Amino acid sequence: MGRRRYRTIAIPEDLYLKCEEIVKSGVLGYSSVSEFVKDAVRRRLEEIQNQC
Repeated sequence: MGRRRYRTIAIPEDLYLKCEEIVKSGVLGYSSVSEFVKDAVRRRLEEIQNQC
């Protein structure tokens, strides 16, 4: 199995800080901002795919 490739994206700092607050709260169980953002993107992609 090959190595998973990653890309870097930029988001506005205020959006990052909001994500960081959620992660630091520990309420939803995310261990990092990256984990939170990946989950958010996956969920949004599912929404879009279900609409098409």
